Amino acid sequence: MAAALVVLACALAGCGGAGKADVASATTAAPSAAQAAEGLRVGVVGPLSVHVPGAVVERGTLRQLAGDPLVVVSARHPAARQVRAVARADPVGHYAVVGSSEQTPPLPNLAGLVFREDEAARLGGIVAGLVVSEESAASARVAWVGPQERALARDFARGVHEIAPRTVVLRAWSADRPAACKEAALAALARGATIVMARGGLCADAAIAGAHQQNHPGVRLSDFLLPDVPATQVVRDAVDGIYHGGEDLVFGAASGAVGIRALDPRISPATAVRARAAAQELASGRAPSG
Repeated sequence: MAAALVVLACALAGCGGAGKADVASATTAAPSAAQAAEGLRVGVVGPLSVHVPGAVVERGTLRQLAGDPLVVVSARHPAARQVRAVARADPVGHYAVVGSSEQTPPLPNLAGLVFREDEAARLGGIVAGLVVSEESAASARVAWVGPQERALARDFARGVHEIAPRTVVLRAWSADRPAACKEAALAALARGATIVMARGGLCADAAIAGAHQQNHPGVRLSDFLLPDVPATQVVRDAVDGIYHGGEDLVFGAASGAVGIRALDPRISPATAVRARAAAQELASGRAPSG
């Protein structure tokens, strides 16, 4: 059984390593006769789409769903802040938060489903590289905008240079405030950037609004994260009697959780097609060809 769980964890995480725990502890529980006949009740809170044979998906508030054997919550939903307290009060149930680390402190019935943000940033850079290569600019420039997140900016630059090696990558650092992020984006555009990328939240919204103001595209990390993939996987495991808790499960391109979710409509259809092909190459472990 232990060996089987290791194989399962590798399938989930792509066995790529992410600088944090790639494997959550897992327990097995046989479904009751009623559950086997009707399907496993699974609560889902937030913008997640889950369709798994053998699972009966229920939607409602976190408190209403707390009696279900498994409850999956999107980190984008306000209820995510309450999951830890609800899990403590319900040691029989199991909980998973999509898009948030839940390691500190670990709870045996709570798992975090986190993404390989380095891969998402790299894919964002690949898209930026495709955009500037389409323009065939002699001195192409792109920009990472927002607080100083040097590792993600470095991954972004790696993706850019895989497609367009001579492109200049600007680091437009700013305070984590919408006005500051927009100002940084506009400054980068004034320096010749033709596309900007930011991590997320109100900062990314503001940076992309600044790019749109100048009729340039912008992308954010969440454009390359597919939260339905990890949500579906933990539900599928639960239907098979396997529940995760205590640490984080890490999902990346190899598991299908990092890919093209949405692209700025200012990116041409031809470039969007090339971007999706590059995402598939990344998922298969091949270097993107552009």
